[in-house]
Amino acid sequence: SNTTNEETMSDITLIGLGAMGSALAHAFLRAGHTITVWNRTQSKTEPLVAIGAKAATNVSDAVEASPITVICIDNYELTKNLILENSLGEILAKRTLIQLTTGTPKEAVELQALVTNFDCEYIDGAIMVYPDEVGSEDALYLFAGNETTYQSYQPLLSCLGGNLRYLGSNISTAASLDMALLTHEVCSFLGAIHGVQICESQGIDPELRASMFPQDDVARKPIKIISSDAYTDPGATLTVFDAALQRVQSQARDTGINSEIPDLISSLFKRAIAAGYGEEDVASIIKVMRN
Repeated sequence: SNTTNEETMSDITLIGLGAMGSALAHAFLRAGHTITVWNRTQSKTEPLVAIGAKAATNVSDAVEASPITVICIDNYELTKNLILENSLGEILAKRTLIQLTTGTPKEAVELQALVTNFDCEYIDGAIMVYPDEVGSEDALYLFAGNETTYQSYQPLLSCLGGNLRYLGSNISTAASLDMALLTHEVCSFLGAIHGVQICESQGIDPELRASMFPQDDVARKPIKIISSDAYTDPGATLTVFDAALQRVQSQARDTGINSEIPDLISSLFKRAIAAGYGEEDVASIIKVMRN
């Protein structure tokens, strides 16, 4: 039963305080919102409590504390388990759940079916930036789901970034576009990395090649990392990219589309991870290519 006193309710509950979840929490707090946080590892809540967040001791209390819960954890499977193992259905009723975990279009459809069954509104979202870019003017987020629900929470979400895009009521759209953009980005990285090898084979400074790209082109990043040997401070690790790519491969299997491009990239990722570069930047793929 919903016994939470209106006065003590938070504006928003956030579940999951990894690098991304913590960045989201900071953005909400900076904007002056009251937030309740929960994380499986309780110690992750401490830095946020120190700056004004409330920590819930269990996930049920966390969801009950606010009209809206944002989830940002490793995957949809874990989200589903959290809901079912903690019998959150009753608490979710008449509330809104916003999923900002990365997943496949099929997973978005399945999760929507599960939560709407509990009379809970569901918005599926995709974060298109690294944690250090959360809250910036250019930060891009994609959202899909019921328009009225999205519009009512858009002002609350607006502190996360300057580029929030509502994509319509088809729940799988955010995950689909996230994957399409990711595939493009990874292909650009690999093209840039092969380009470095072309330059190396001809004794050309790769920086000269980097200067051929516009200032904000994604290809500049791997070139810079390779030429300065700065593999160990990644925006996102090779392991993270590999997990994202596995979702692209799943989507191809789910829909029966050709998967040769993600399969090829995945084989390179797997070799680099096997060689011990999993926690390094995606540009470290050049090390296995050079061999």
